Amino acid sequence: MITIRNREQQTYKICIIAIISALLIILNNCSVCVFASKIDSREYNLNYSKFDEATVKTVADKFFKSALSAKSEQEKAENLEKAAAQYYILSNTDKSDSYPCIQLGRIYDLQGNDKYAKAYFNRALNLDNKNADANYYLAEFYNSRKQYQKALEYYQNSLLYGRTADVQTFKKIGQIYERFADVKRANFYYNAGLELNPKDKELKGKINKTAVKEYEKSGYYRRKIRN
Repeated sequence: MITIRNREQQTYKICIIAIISALLIILNNCSVCVFASKIDSREYNLNYSKFDEATVKTVADKFFKSALSAKSEQEKAENLEKAAAQYYILSNTDKSDSYPCIQLGRIYDLQGNDKYAKAYFNRALNLDNKNADANYYLAEFYNSRKQYQKALEYYQNSLLYGRTADVQTFKKIGQIYERFADVKRANFYYNAGLELNPKDKELKGKINKTAVKEYEKSGYYRRKIRN
């Protein structure tokens, strides 16, 4: 498994900034402020148990959502960094919680940092290998990098462990099987997704498309062509 220690050392300054911001929230009930700092965290004996997990999580999620809806790449990058610092704190307040590890994996994935994205996703799965979200977002990681066999494995795990109400999971499994020219399985997952959302026009189109492919592969179709 890829070590995370080096990355943690590299992000110390960011974390100190986030820690100070979180302390301001907790002690003064003020909004988050982030400011430049040259503080070396090694000068501090940080006690993560003093942080209020719910508060840190709220702040982290706020930054992460802001990053996803950002109108510019700079705004996105800034909010991802702020979110990462808060999730890092959260990952240390309760080291048995897989959620901040999943979120850190998603952030590094968005930043294109494959090494640390995989490290945090694997850390989340080591904590709870039946976590549906950890499996899903690791599948997303592999899918976006065209490693479809690995993506398929983790998408299916996410279904197995509870992500059965998510149309996107069924759709993406169907797309992978379609890439593999397995029309029958692709159609099965497209239909399963359509049952969850009968109004999904994309899925309807996918089913029609795979039906045509199935017909073209059939012996009847080939006989018609020869005639």
